[in-house]
Amino acid sequence: MKELIFEGLDIMFLLSVIVMLIVIVAIGIDFVSGWNKAKLRGEERNSYAASRSFMKILIYEGITIIGVCMDTMIHFAWAMFMDSAYYVPLMTVVFGIILCLTEAWSVKEKADHKQRKRMDEAAQAIAAILDKETVLALIQNRLRENEGVGQREVLENDNF
Repeated sequence: MKELIFEGLDIMFLLSVIVMLIVIVAIGIDFVSGWNKAKLRGEERNSYAASRSFMKILIYEGITIIGVCMDTMIHFAWAMFMDSAYYVPLMTVVFGIILCLTEAWSVKEKADHKQRKRMDEAAQAIAAILDKETVLALIQNRLRENEGVGQREVLENDNF
């Protein structure tokens, strides 16, 4: 019975470590994505983003360690009452999947934010160029150019 309790823990812990490494890679991808997008937008990149990522690693790895603890308790209960071993770190894998999906969503949000920011900047640039006075001046210039030209010719050549 004693051997059965510890049977399979090595495999379970190895799988749990793999899940933890995958979560760290997902956090790294999110960090690099955010860093590059900030660089493309010309925003200042500072240590605040790095410290947030470090805190995220601590929190997410804490969550996966809680999953490992839950899996270990399930393993011991399974071995005591079912006379077999429990090899799959189910809770750790579920938590790891949730955390990786969260990071994927974060990368997507940054891409969406980038698109919205570009559209806002383009709209501001157009608004700065086409203020009331500029539009009025364009219309007045076009009317002066067309003075003395027949109405039909104005309609045919109206391509401003």
